[in-house]
Amino acid sequence: MTMFECPYHHFSSMTQHASTFSISLSYDEAKVFYTGSKTRIQVTAFDGKTINLPWSVLQPYFSGSGVQGRFAITYDSAGKLVSIERED
Repeated sequence: MTMFECPYHHFSSMTQHASTFSISLSYDEAKVFYTGSKTRIQVTAFDGKTINLPWSVLQPYFSGSGVQGRFAITYDSAGKLVSIERED
């Protein structure tokens, strides 16, 4: 299990929220993020929320087969990412 935390956010007094989503991108589908033609990815969480993430938070999970898995994210009340963790 790997976890990504945003090092430049400190949230002692802000409310945090969480969402979970699954993603399945093949190597070829994920490759567009490395060419620079896309820098953000949009997913729909299981609770119906649309989440727009920078590719850099999913990049550590990229492999020869692409990016697959179920992820839990935590974000503050302003919608800024606090952490992301692959659950499977």
